[in-house]
Amino acid sequence: MSGKSRAAGDGEKEFLSRYHPEKYPSISITVDAIVVGVAKDTTDNYRKLDRQSLKILLVKREHYPYKDCYSLPGGFVGEKETFEDTLKRILLDKTGLADIYSEQLYTFGSVERDPRMRIVSCAYISLVDISRTSIAGAEWFAIGDIGRMELAFDHNQIIDEALRRLRGKINYTDIVFHMMPPEFTISELQEVYELILGKKLLPAAFRRTISEKLEDTGKMTSNAGHRPSRIFRYKKN
Repeated sequence: MSGKSRAAGDGEKEFLSRYHPEKYPSISITVDAIVVGVAKDTTDNYRKLDRQSLKILLVKREHYPYKDCYSLPGGFVGEKETFEDTLKRILLDKTGLADIYSEQLYTFGSVERDPRMRIVSCAYISLVDISRTSIAGAEWFAIGDIGRMELAFDHNQIIDEALRRLRGKINYTDIVFHMMPPEFTISELQEVYELILGKKLLPAAFRRTISEKLEDTGKMTSNAGHRPSRIFRYKKN
């Protein structure tokens, strides 16, 4: 080590020995998870196809603030945790979910977003196939129902931002397949696209757009009262 580098190292050690972080305002960090999935709403009429709905996991708060209100699953970041470590912990503890697709959404830091103290939240979108998950301690709510609910903190805003992200990515990524079962029909896949985009799509145009991402299983549906449809799976690149 040169004399200059040694001097710089000694200077930093001296600086840190005299540094007092308690002089600065305390800010805590949390992680919130927006777990999104698609569920079939079954019908008793055999002539009508089961419809699908976009749903998000919420938990009921047991403590103040916002006691008995619904919120996104979340928790404080531990002193020795990364954001991803915290996300995995809260998903497992509050929903029972593990090893699911997640990506960082946005950091929410409004000054008065939490009445306890200054808290900044790093939010993640997590996508699951509801038919293959077992949930413990949380409840699925349809997007339309959530829009009429007043959630804790700024979680309505966080969900709105998550839905904007999904709409923005669905046409140029394969993100939607994290919510699909292993096998599905093209009409079921199109319905999920329409739920996320909030608009109807032309079937012929959708088939042309999506065909390169699909692999024909050689199977057909056998729903009573309906014309059989081909069953596909996602063709991973």
